[in-house]
Formats: sequence, C-alpha cells, structure tokens
Amino acid sequence: MAQPISFAPAPANGHAADAHLREAPHKHADAILSGLELLQLMHDRGVLELARGMLGAGGKLVDSVTAAVDNPETLRAFRNFILLTKFFGSIPPDVLASLVRTVTEGAEREKAHRAPGILQLLRKLSSENSRHALAVALDLVESVGKGL
Repeated sequence: MAQPISFAPAPANGHAADAHLREAPHKHADAILSGLELLQLMHDRGVLELARGMLGAGGKLVDSVTAAVDNPETLRAFRNFILLTKFFGSIPPDVLASLVRTVTEGAEREKAHRAPGILQLLRKLSSENSRHALAVALDLVESVGKGL
C-alpha cells in the first residue's frame, strides 16, 4: 500500500531570507534603538499626529494649499524669495563679513556720538574703495528707478 508523503511548504522567501530576518535584530540593534528613539521624539513633538492629519485630509489639504498659493502676491513672494536667495548666495563671505564689521563699527561710533567731520567724510569719499561702493549703490538706485 502507498505511504503518504509528508509535505511542508517552503518559506516564501526561502531559508536564507528567514535566517537573515532572524539575525537582523541582533546585527542592527543600535540602528533599531535609534529609530525607536527618533519615533518617540516625533511622537512627543506631535510630528506623527501632524503627518497622520495631513494624510487623513488627503485632497482637502492639497486644495487648501493650492487655493492659498493661487494668487499673484504669493507667486511674486516665492519668486522674490528665490531671487534673494540667489543674490545672497552670490555674495562672497569675506565681502559680507567686511560689511557686517563696518556696520558694527559705525554703530559703535554713533553710540559714542563721534560724528565724522565734513573733511573726514570728503577724504573717505575720495578713496578708491568708496568710489567702487558708490558706483554699485548708484547702479542699484538707477535700476530701482527703471523698475518704477
């Protein structure tokens, strides 16, 4: 008479994948703990509730954002922000540091009420650096005037 054959279905991912999954918590314990700490911080700060609410709102949230952005003033503000970001990104840090230092020194001088004399101002105005700065300032004034 025929004997029944025992049948145990193979794991869907194979034996190697099951072994890998069993070893993963031991190999990656630090990463798992860090992930859980991050998850707890997000929960404590309300980030998870915010994300859940945004996902739950679905199309309503997209409609609200689209309605808020769909006006000329908002679009102009975004464009201006991008232009200002590009502008500030193009300024070399040493030039900006010099500007900050000069403004700080000027503010300190004004606190001490030591206003420069007319001759001192004319002497500064005749320097090559001052003329370069004045040329840039006048270019700026001219371009603003063209834009008006």
